Amino acid sequence: MSTILKGLVIGRTTGRCAESDAELEVGAPCVAALVRPLAGDERPDRPVLERLDFDPAVWESANPAQGLGDRLLCWWRTQVPDPSSKRQMFVDDETLVDLFERLAAESEQDPARQAFRFVLGLILLRRRKIRMVDRRREGDDEVWVMKRVGGGDDAPLWPVVDPRLSEEDADAIAEQLSTILADEG
Repeated sequence: MSTILKGLVIGRTTGRCAESDAELEVGAPCVAALVRPLAGDERPDRPVLERLDFDPAVWESANPAQGLGDRLLCWWRTQVPDPSSKRQMFVDDETLVDLFERLAAESEQDPARQAFRFVLGLILLRRRKIRMVDRRREGDDEVWVMKRVGGGDDAPLWPVVDPRLSEEDADAIAEQLSTILADEG
């Protein structure tokens, strides 16, 4: 796993709609998507995940998520950051929980998505938005079972495979998550 994630680099917002190329106004709503590089653009020594921003109307009407297909790792609604402002968090905890939940089906067979979701789960555990309710072995995998804090007995259970990341890889993903979820100004 560590060779896949070593040197992970994630792009920053461009301030333009990835579909229409229209400029996105600072503070305006947008949809941010995290995608893999196009086939042939991969660099084995430095995997790159690209952040694409979309005008919400374009996201709804043109359905770029369908066009991105397997390249799409995740997406969230946010606001266009002001490049001259101090670093601020543009994604609230509820959006992170929603993202974590949506990644459940998408991460089953993909090691990079699995690692991304695992580290996102660790962040949410630390923020006390989800909690671990069980830990079990399934074949060669260790599976952590999590659920939303305050969700009650009927809250859905979310199994998360531990991708056995090295400490360096986990730190790198956490740092990159921080980069994509906030803007450095």
